[in-house]
Amino acid sequence: MEYLLHIDYLVQAAHAPENCELQKLCRKGGVRGWVLSCAVSNLHSILTAEWGAEEASRRIHHLLEPLKLLPVSPQEIRNALERGTADYQVSLAALAVRGWNLKGVVTLVPGNFNSEGVMACSPDEVVKLANAGGEPVAGVPLLNIPATYHEILENLEQEWMEVVRSGHYILGPKVSLLEERIAAFCGTPHAVGVSSGTDALLIALMAAGIGEGDEVITTPYTFFATAGSIARLGARPVFVDIDPETFNLQPDSVERAINSKTRAVMPVHLYGQCADMDAINRAAKAHGLSVIEDACQAIGARYKGRRAGALSDYGCFSFFPTKNLGGLGDGGMVTLGDPELFEKVRILRVHGSEPKYYHKMIGGNFRIDAIQAAGILAKLPFLERWTEKRRTNAKLYDRLFRDRGLDGKVGLPPEKVAGHVYNQYVIRAGSHRDALRTYLQKNKVMTEIYYPVPLHLQECFRYLGYGKGDFPEAEKAASETLALPISHELTPPQQEHVVNAIADFYS
Repeated sequence: MEYLLHIDYLVQAAHAPENCELQKLCRKGGVRGWVLSCAVSNLHSILTAEWGAEEASRRIHHLLEPLKLLPVSPQEIRNALERGTADYQVSLAALAVRGWNLKGVVTLVPGNFNSEGVMACSPDEVVKLANAGGEPVAGVPLLNIPATYHEILENLEQEWMEVVRSGHYILGPKVSLLEERIAAFCGTPHAVGVSSGTDALLIALMAAGIGEGDEVITTPYTFFATAGSIARLGARPVFVDIDPETFNLQPDSVERAINSKTRAVMPVHLYGQCADMDAINRAAKAHGLSVIEDACQAIGARYKGRRAGALSDYGCFSFFPTKNLGGLGDGGMVTLGDPELFEKVRILRVHGSEPKYYHKMIGGNFRIDAIQAAGILAKLPFLERWTEKRRTNAKLYDRLFRDRGLDGKVGLPPEKVAGHVYNQYVIRAGSHRDALRTYLQKNKVMTEIYYPVPLHLQECFRYLGYGKGDFPEAEKAASETLALPISHELTPPQQEHVVNAIADFYS
């Protein structure tokens, strides 16, 4: 429940904060309250006339503690002025509510907004609705990325303005700072920011010397970029089957697939759970192979006390907006322990140039934009809390499914290695998968299939010579699995709605 708090309400709340039930709800998180940044100066003038500047500042500071300031653009100010209505503040508030997709505005005089086309509520109406359990669940999106804006907005505005004012738009201090913080978060000495998760995989393969005629062992059950990056370098993706519980590579199959052409292994920490890295690393070390973690879905995931990205030669991450740590566009990162490999990746990122305009190797333009680095920096302080919320959501799903007796009808995702970060919460629905998805969609529960066609059956990889039945576990997973909403924005009532809909389907 996100509302813009109009200035008339703010004046009242500043006068009697101890009696303000809506403010108490905002402090508890039951309501998300927004305040137009330009309203603060107006509020300060009003209160200063009554109490003086010092007392006005104190009261406003206390009032704003549980709230978030909403920036107003110059264009919004112009639009409000051009409307020529009796109350400029009302027009500006209505524009903000529509522009930021808020539920409505809290005001002492809702009738003032009758002609503005937005919902206007009294403080008592919002309190009553919140105490009644909030609004009924009308539907559950797979993701609700804008729902995090109330947490990150102030950080984001600050980070972005620092970039804009600095003039450092390509690489520069923001990118360096993000690299330092991601390396520290993952527990690696080095990190290199790149243009996407796909390019993180590609540049790691390039640094490992993978090229024409080489073979790289990986999984057929993953996003296309995993095998696509191998093929782009002229190397051959060699697929092995997956563990039916974790959906990750079977280490025994990796060992059997190694031959004289094998140069690397690329395990995927699918859905946010780490692959069996001890066994994979043992097999790779015995044959002198590089290991490249596709950790694009697994930032923060743990494996026996260590984090994804610090478990092999290279860790590759994506900051695609839907990830647990998503940017506001594309971005990626490579984490490394070896200083020589770090230097090589860093040089490959800028066309293989070191020093500038001198090229000992052929690289590419793999740089992350400074503006994207700033956006990720704004979100990074929230990552661990958001991850814990995903884990809490997964546990609640598990309990709700078991309470409804559904754990015998759908397969729940196990946490075989402590540290799952649940980029996805994926159930198995067997032969009912497609029918269940259709039923959920009719009940306004959005889902996704990751992934409907395993890579060995994709048309572009037909030249590899694989056929149906070669990797039965991957093929079975592709036909049975369904990802449910799991992000940290998800609420318990929404999860109950999801499970109730699935129970109705099976009843």
